[in-house]
Amino acid sequence: MNHNGILLGKRHFLHSTERVVKVEGWTFTIAPGFKVIAGGSANPLQTLISIYHETEKIAQLVLSHKRCDSDLSVQAISSEIYLEMSPATRTVNVAVKQ
Repeated sequence: MNHNGILLGKRHFLHSTERVVKVEGWTFTIAPGFKVIAGGSANPLQTLISIYHETEKIAQLVLSHKRCDSDLSVQAISSEIYLEMSPATRTVNVAVKQ
C-alpha cells in the first residue's frame, strides 16, 4: 500500500489515493479518483475519516474505539456516492452512483 503519513503537531494523518486503504483494522475499497485522509481527531478515542473526490469532501466518517472493538459511523455523505459498510468483516466500499 502506498500512503503518506503526515505528522502535524501531535496529530498523525494518513493520506492515500490507493484503491484499498487500511485504517485501524478496517479496510476501505474506494473508487478510482478518490482519496482518503484519516486521523487528526483531538479525541484519542476517535479517528476521523474523510473521503474526497478531487477537492470536494464527499463523506465524513468517525471510527470510535472501545476496549476490544470499534464502531464506524457516518457523519455526512454526498448523494452522489454509494457507501456500503459491513461491520462483521470490517469493510467499507465506496463507489459512484450510476
